Amino acid sequence: MKRRGFTFIELLIVLAVIGILASLAVLRYIDLRNHAIASGIVSELNAMRLATYNYWADRSSFPPEAATGVTPTGLGHYLRDGFEFSRPLYSYDYENFSGSADGGASAGLRVGIVVTTVDNGLAAILARRAAGGLPYFMVGNTLTYIIVGPDGQM
Repeated sequence: MKRRGFTFIELLIVLAVIGILASLAVLRYIDLRNHAIASGIVSELNAMRLATYNYWADRSSFPPEAATGVTPTGLGHYLRDGFEFSRPLYSYDYENFSGSADGGASAGLRVGIVVTTVDNGLAAILARRAAGGLPYFMVGNTLTYIIVGPDGQM
């Protein structure tokens, strides 16, 4: 007897295999997306570091603190046009840890850039990458990258 078509069991097995492969592809996509976002964050942190040093070179002080998601006063001039401190998956917070009133280099550690994300996977990738060698510390999904003073002291 010749049989035409597939049995119900054969179709279920094929659908199960396709479902497993699709779920693996979605998980891989999310991981790749987080790696791409982390690469962008590392690039932006380096841009903020250079902008901070350029600000210091022009004014002999670091920019004042700003609220989370807000570009510090005067720092926007040194960043590319359209640079945002607040994004859908993460935000930046600029912290000035100035130890002296004049904002000069004598106090050592000066600036921290806090990256806060709602995505645990993205935070883990950022911690592994360590923002291209910047010193950092992590609490939950908040990473604080430290920019040392121009004298290199912490």
